[in-house]
Amino acid sequence: MRLALISDIHGNLTALEAVLADIAQRQIKEIICLGDVSTGGPHPREVLRRIQALDCPVVMGNNDDWVLSPRLRDCTTQTAQNNQDINLWCTQQHTKADKDFIRTFHPNISWPLPNGKILLFYHGSPRSFSEFIVPTTPNEIFEEAFAGFEADIFIGGHSHMQMFRRYRKKIVINPGSIGRAMDRVFPLEEVRHSPWAEYAILTIEDGGLSVEHRHVQFDIHAFIRDIHTSGMPHAQWLVDKWNLH
Repeated sequence: MRLALISDIHGNLTALEAVLADIAQRQIKEIICLGDVSTGGPHPREVLRRIQALDCPVVMGNNDDWVLSPRLRDCTTQTAQNNQDINLWCTQQHTKADKDFIRTFHPNISWPLPNGKILLFYHGSPRSFSEFIVPTTPNEIFEEAFAGFEADIFIGGHSHMQMFRRYRKKIVINPGSIGRAMDRVFPLEEVRHSPWAEYAILTIEDGGLSVEHRHVQFDIHAFIRDIHTSGMPHAQWLVDKWNLH
């Protein structure tokens, strides 16, 4: 069995199409989407409908949930304010039918394997789509985040950091971000986005498991042009967040 693990597309259709072409070239039929589909980029509606056409299981991300019920707040930094403005614009591009599709996203997805092992898919952590799980997360946090959830392999997104980590007898995987690959996570004000799309391929066969983390190049200059022509707010600010080389 081979699964393509995609996550954190953030309204970047250019990167998504590059990844889907890479998946098709490898003749992988099963895709799991780990959420944060449409906000943050110039193609919110196009990305959402592309995911809908794939007819693959989708996990609810924190930004997907925000689309359904925008919660505006007083932001303490310009970065937070700009991101909120962009997300609100993305939300306004969606129709009722689009939002009805988002409501079908799952909090978690449990996937039993023929060998009795269980995969658990989520966005941030099994207990919260807003929780950051990263390679340096202490074991005691894993203990709390995974408590009450039965699985052998835990697979989530949200942090925009590719990861393969052992936790006790478990394996924890993050495929990275398709639409906003980051050169760091914190502090957010200093984040730069890298001009490639990240995803992972999970292969389970003959009692063994392998994970391939992939970086796929996409047409960053076409994506930048789309930002400028989309009508989204803070377009130049967002462009300046990308490393173009």
